[in-house]
Amino acid sequence: MALISYLTTIRFGCGVLSELPEDLAALSLPRPLIVTDKGVRAAGLLDRLFKVMPSGMPQLVFDSVPSNPTEEATYAALSRYRDQTCDGLIALGGGSPIDLAKAVALLATHPEPLARYAAIEGGLGRITDRVAPVIAIPTTAGTAFRPAKRGLAHKP
Repeated sequence: MALISYLTTIRFGCGVLSELPEDLAALSLPRPLIVTDKGVRAAGLLDRLFKVMPSGMPQLVFDSVPSNPTEEATYAALSRYRDQTCDGLIALGGGSPIDLAKAVALLATHPEPLARYAAIEGGLGRITDRVAPVIAIPTTAGTAFRPAKRGLAHKP
């Protein structure tokens, strides 16, 4: 396993999901909200996550993340976070669940509305270090694939 620690800690390598309990303990997160989508659930990845979570930890899930996160979905997840008295988030999936979890982490600790934190509105200065903790578990390598020039396509 490789470990990078800077402003955040990044674990990568085979089997690092099994180290999730260490991260939950280090962040003191006994009630995290898992933010994911229906595709991740259908693929069985949520079940794999449940298998490594500490025994007795509640399985609190918001799996209604749309392919492009919306404010409506953010507020729905925030409502679940508050109703279940969560203390942090686990984002499981691609960019959409991770982005939505970050928005919930912000609104869980900062006043609404979400638009108040947009960079074009000068919102970055309004974000403090009180943001709720997020553990991101990406299930994709990224969405920045750019096809090669005609005739030079990469063959896997």
